[in-house]
Amino acid sequence: MQKVVILNTREIKRLRQKFVEEYGTFIKGEYAFLKNEKDRIFLVNKDIAKVELKNLRLDKMGLYFCESKKGIIRLSLQGAAFFVQNKENEVKNKLELSKDEIVEYFKGVDLNKDLGDESKFVILMYEGNVVGCSKYKDGVILNYLPKTNRGTVIV
Repeated sequence: MQKVVILNTREIKRLRQKFVEEYGTFIKGEYAFLKNEKDRIFLVNKDIAKVELKNLRLDKMGLYFCESKKGIIRLSLQGAAFFVQNKENEVKNKLELSKDEIVEYFKGVDLNKDLGDESKFVILMYEGNVVGCSKYKDGVILNYLPKTNRGTVIV
């Protein structure tokens, strides 16, 4: 059983600020943000406040949106897809991959790419679809694709 807490407005403000710094924007809509003991943040309907969470035994709740550790925000695959869909034109740090790059990415290989000197998280896209969120550092896009999602890609 997971222990989750609802983020208060101060914590949501910090989360919003980190998103604006990293991605240039934040999601639209009225959502509640839940955080578990592994620092994973889930997105749920605000009506969750009406439920006594301590009385429930739940494995998962809402959309696994991102992970927040040591002031660093890393979007999940589903969170990145939701985020881009929600803010399509305003999101920065999106990177369109080529056919060869997407094949290598799904094999679990880190991608060599020059995106400048700054370390940052990038949302990876292929033909307009979100395929993940990875960290760019020192000319390499680190592969954060879970092993369960790796394998042969049909492109």
